[in-house]
Amino acid sequence: MRQHKINNEFIYNESLREITSLRSNAAVKMTFMRARCLSYLIENAHQELITREGVAYAVWGERGKFISDANLTQLIYLLRRDLKKIGLQELFMTLPRQGIKINENIVIDTSDLPQPYTCKKPHRHKNIIAVIISILLAILAVFYLPIRL
Repeated sequence: MRQHKINNEFIYNESLREITSLRSNAAVKMTFMRARCLSYLIENAHQELITREGVAYAVWGERGKFISDANLTQLIYLLRRDLKKIGLQELFMTLPRQGIKINENIVIDTSDLPQPYTCKKPHRHKNIIAVIISILLAILAVFYLPIRL
């Protein structure tokens, strides 16, 4: 996952779905949908205009075609409210019937977060079950098959 530094004042961590103010250490945890929306807006900040259809598709996938304009407007409103809580007020603006524009005065630096190390332990219980099944099959073969012949 990635981490975005916004104007050297805020850190948005995609994997935690959290945006933190570097000044006050205040943090806002976002819902999955709002975090997806913010990630899409940041990824496409270089575009002159981000279409509402593009945002809807990024957030809802194929179902985005059937999402009402009111649903998308509500999502953007809630995202703005989350950003305002920590002091990030003008990250983007909505252009009526056109789309969304990222404030060109805002600098966004993106970096990839290192993947957490996970120690892969062998599945010991699977090995034990395989051994037990093998022993049972061997016992079955030794005692059951000679009687039937």
